Amino acid sequence: MSHPTDVTRFFEDLDGGVLAERLGTILSHAAAAATDNPKKKAKVTLDLTVENIGSGSQVSVAHKLAFKVPTAHGTTAEDHTTETVMYVNTGGEMTLEPKNQFDMIGHPHRKTTPQQQQENDQ
Repeated sequence: MSHPTDVTRFFEDLDGGVLAERLGTILSHAAAAATDNPKKKAKVTLDLTVENIGSGSQVSVAHKLAFKVPTAHGTTAEDHTTETVMYVNTGGEMTLEPKNQFDMIGHPHRKTTPQQQQENDQ
């Protein structure tokens, strides 16, 4: 594997960024519950399942975020399951968009003349 996946970017892309926000909220909730109930433990799990989509270079990443936190008289548990489609680039790197995608903005037919640039600046 020559191109590892950027884990920070990967988690930011899952579920449009909602998974990362939800994970932060749940971790804080679990920590607060564990300190409020010092003899009990909180548990947070993140389960990722990667599955090929057809015969192309795309995969489906199912992500299940579950937690169980202690309360004064028991526990509270909840889970959230969502799915994100990712591209698999050279070397196995997963990204939201393919790295070999043609850049329309940088294409020569998009270049502006100096006169067009002056008009756009005004």
